[in-house]
Amino acid sequence: MAAFIFRVGDAVWVDGKRYSWEEWKKIRDDPGLVTQSQQVDAAKPVAGPRAAACTTEIYYDEFPSEDERFRCSAGLGTLTREQILQGGWKVDLIEKIPPPSGQPAQSPRGLPLSLYKLVISRSSGVDQPAPLPRAPARPSASSKIVDTLCLNDCLGNGSSKGFCDDRCTY
Repeated sequence: MAAFIFRVGDAVWVDGKRYSWEEWKKIRDDPGLVTQSQQVDAAKPVAGPRAAACTTEIYYDEFPSEDERFRCSAGLGTLTREQILQGGWKVDLIEKIPPPSGQPAQSPRGLPLSLYKLVISRSSGVDQPAPLPRAPARPSASSKIVDTLCLNDCLGNGSSKGFCDDRCTY
């Protein structure tokens, strides 16, 4: 199962939850700590919408920068990626939407233009899945974490899957 990891300065966001860099290093070495943290969070119900879609206002030839805002449904307004994560949202899907016919399809750099749409969700705390069994203390070589944002951006820029897997897997 892939986790969404996002780092801003000394803060690390993993599936919508904020950790300090030191906390993240401990969790990375002992994945059972994440499960314990999720069990505590499951008791707190979340008010408001549980799913939304956020779309860029303009067309980009690459994934927008950190300070760009997305127009979100479900009454969320316009938010940056950091604000989305701070709200407890998890990015489930990133979709590239091409421009309609009659509009420029390429940027001045010759790259294809797209609107970027994020499908986001958060759990209510009421219907959480049963806790996973405790993982071994050291992650195995097969339990790698994939940065889905990095992977989608890399693949969207025309790179090979093998290259993107190596670049975006921790």
